Amino acid sequence: MTALAILLLAAAIAFGLSKFLRLPAIPLLMLSGAVLTALAKYQAVEVPQEIISQMIQIGLAVLVFTAGVELSPRRMRGRTRAITILAVSQFVTLGVCGVLTAIFLGYGWTTALYLGCALSASSTLVVVRHLQQRRQMFEPYGRLVLGVLLLQDIFIVLIMVALLKSPDGWLVVCNGVANAIGLGILALGFHRWVVPFVVKRLKLDDEELMLGALAVLFAFSTMAYLLHLPFLVGAFFAGFAISAFPMNGLVRGMLGSLSGFFLALFFISAGAFLTMPGLTMLGHSLIFIVVLISVTVLLVAIVAEVVGYSSRAAVETGLLLSQTSEFSLLLALTGVASGQITEELFSMIALITVSTMTLTPFLSRESVALRLVKWHPRYRSGESACEVMSGHAVLLGYGRAGPRTMHALKERGIEMVVVDEDAGVIRQLIAQGIPCVQGDGSDEQTLARAHCREAKVVFCSMRRTRDAQVALEYLRDSPVEVIVRVFETFEEDAVRVAGGHPVQTAYAAAAQFLEWTADVNLPKEEDQSA
Repeated sequence: MTALAILLLAAAIAFGLSKFLRLPAIPLLMLSGAVLTALAKYQAVEVPQEIISQMIQIGLAVLVFTAGVELSPRRMRGRTRAITILAVSQFVTLGVCGVLTAIFLGYGWTTALYLGCALSASSTLVVVRHLQQRRQMFEPYGRLVLGVLLLQDIFIVLIMVALLKSPDGWLVVCNGVANAIGLGILALGFHRWVVPFVVKRLKLDDEELMLGALAVLFAFSTMAYLLHLPFLVGAFFAGFAISAFPMNGLVRGMLGSLSGFFLALFFISAGAFLTMPGLTMLGHSLIFIVVLISVTVLLVAIVAEVVGYSSRAAVETGLLLSQTSEFSLLLALTGVASGQITEELFSMIALITVSTMTLTPFLSRESVALRLVKWHPRYRSGESACEVMSGHAVLLGYGRAGPRTMHALKERGIEMVVVDEDAGVIRQLIAQGIPCVQGDGSDEQTLARAHCREAKVVFCSMRRTRDAQVALEYLRDSPVEVIVRVFETFEEDAVRVAGGHPVQTAYAAAAQFLEWTADVNLPKEEDQSA
């Protein structure tokens, strides 16, 4: 009981520091476990290895079960091709880069395979938490990320089975992977048919639903045992089986506190396995971290844009996926238990995981994405079309309302120029033959390239209302009318004082713009041709 109390106290301290420092809790929990191990050497505290082993086993089951619940395949609808291409590209490329880097640093093939697999997958827990905090779970970019995470977790589960069975020969490896795939197909069938039937036909209260979720966990874990698979494979597919809406929301709400409790104990116990890294280990870990982040951001940004996402969404996806997964820790722990890798190698994988998870909140900031987008190769071939334009409309920021606004302008026969900093958007506009300028709408040089002072109207639909202040100041002494999208009442007042016309949303802007054009009698197409 004393040992458990010590673990809970360490977890409370780690969570407190996580809130205060605004860092992911997982690295701090593992650091707490390492501190407990260091204190045990001086006999300041003592946590028996049996307790640590039990907490790791229970935490493993809860960890993979929770990850599976978050990854519903229904979120892949309409994006299967893009998700598959991106997930496979990232997983294979990072795995190959990890293996080659390990071989270059002098590691053996088995160790290199573990390191390559550890680098291949991104953290479901960290990424889902960031998407929830930003309220981006159901946006196209968020659904892309969740689909990639689902496929990556399935890949690493299958590879984990293959690595564990590899000492027994290829026949055993193929049999183990086939059993895992069969269990996954059973989970998919349970997800598609059993869960909807239970939710629609049976009136179950919260306690019965919780017992049912735990029964599914135990059932799939038992089937994994009978198929000679690691029990965590069964736990992951159990979570996947009940990830359908609304069952996943009910389970997440009921098991949230319970899973958080066991996850905290798991990561502290996993941290207790850490050994103090030497200079060589630190140097190698740094190399792997640089390879992971640079390859992930560059590769994901390129592939995501190729499959149809904007440059900004592609860069944000790459930044959000540039960390190793909690499954990397599971893989390393399994390798240590089977004797295929050493505790020192586990410590290095844990160090890479902790470091990249800690860096994620800083790398995935909007300001970082904007800086990287500015390094994107420019597509200026469409900009020459606006060199002699006047009396036109300028759209500062394409966004979601861009197509509707352009359609409204075309119906009135009004020429337009679109200004956007996203190279993917610019490429699409050039393909459609629409005059455009790539750049920041809050930059005076960009405004000059779009000939805003010669325009009839400028429509500001940028993310931040304060960016429109630059355009308003730039056009203050010109007769150009400026319509600005705003979100708050005080922003409306500021826009009016600066001489602009505020509208509440981008979608309302198109309708208000048409009303305004009728009032100011903008020329129609036939008048311009005359």
